[in-house]
Amino acid sequence: MSFHFNIAREDLLKAIGTQQQITNKKGTLAILANVLMEVKNNEIVFTATDLEISLRQTVPAEVFETGSLTVPSKKLFELARESGSPTLNFKEGEKNWINITAGSSTYKLAGMVTEEFPQFEQYNEEELVETEGEILCDLIDKTVFSIATEKENMYSLNAALFQQVIEDEKTIFRMVTSDGHRLSIMRREIEGASLPNFDKFILIPRRGIQQIRKFGEEQDTFQLGIEKKKIVLKSDDALLVIRLMEGEFPDFENILSFIPKESNIFINKILFLESLKRINLFTEDIFHAIKFELNNNQLVLTSEHADFGSARDEIAIEYTGEKLSMGFNCRYFMEALQVMEGESIQASISSNESPCLITSEEDEGFLGIIMPMKLN
Repeated sequence: MSFHFNIAREDLLKAIGTQQQITNKKGTLAILANVLMEVKNNEIVFTATDLEISLRQTVPAEVFETGSLTVPSKKLFELARESGSPTLNFKEGEKNWINITAGSSTYKLAGMVTEEFPQFEQYNEEELVETEGEILCDLIDKTVFSIATEKENMYSLNAALFQQVIEDEKTIFRMVTSDGHRLSIMRREIEGASLPNFDKFILIPRRGIQQIRKFGEEQDTFQLGIEKKKIVLKSDDALLVIRLMEGEFPDFENILSFIPKESNIFINKILFLESLKRINLFTEDIFHAIKFELNNNQLVLTSEHADFGSARDEIAIEYTGEKLSMGFNCRYFMEALQVMEGESIQASISSNESPCLITSEEDEGFLGIIMPMKLN
């Protein structure tokens, strides 16, 4: 049956804007560049997949005739984005062509039959548990910046470790990321039921983390489930299923055991971040190397650039330990400070070659570790 419906531009744009982020991945199957559009009574169900991430969204519509077809997501998104009409009319014509009317504009968009479109991932509805979107967003925001890029040799570092921990009868969600040069950990206690059959950890790929962040931002609460090879998020009008990565994550617990937990440096976060931004202007583009010198309640930051010159900045801090001098990647500190809460941070450094541990009393649950680097 040929479909025919009216849909609000804002509803279409919201759905297809998220969908085309998934379908915009280069692949071998032409059908994966399309979204499946299922026209039902008073609603349209849009489905996108790249075989690793699958998203289904339901939006209201004025439906005259039901039916289904797959359409190019990028072109449909561009059409909706540029349209000046508050409502668009879709009518399926012969040979899978779709006639679209938006105000004074008319378009013909080529569709493809639905038979070639992959089946949506199956999941266990009974094992979903209600979760607050704000909690997952916070976990992701405090750790996503230190996920390794695809250039890193260790495959499992291209993902975030997600774990459920039971401590003193409290359920804790923990997210851990590392690119081999730094480590970020964020913990949040959750209320309500814990996730069933989730006693180890899972690895969520970077692209999956980005989709979860967007999903959590748009939903106050949703249903969450962890299965053997996938993570499931479900709300009233959306369903997101992400295939998990396989592999072993580095033993970060062992790393933590070798780092002193008592802070010996106290720094104003804003002053530190502003100083880092200034010093970073004169770092080399690849390594962003800067020199830290700690002595007598003072932190001196310096950097050099072979073509442009050098920079030096001083910050008053609380520090009474031995004189230390070491190198760090400036951006690693900047990215951590930009997501941390509170006016002051605490840092722990035990020697010229030791990692730096950073925390904040006003950002309970966050912990960052930054490895030093050798300077020429």
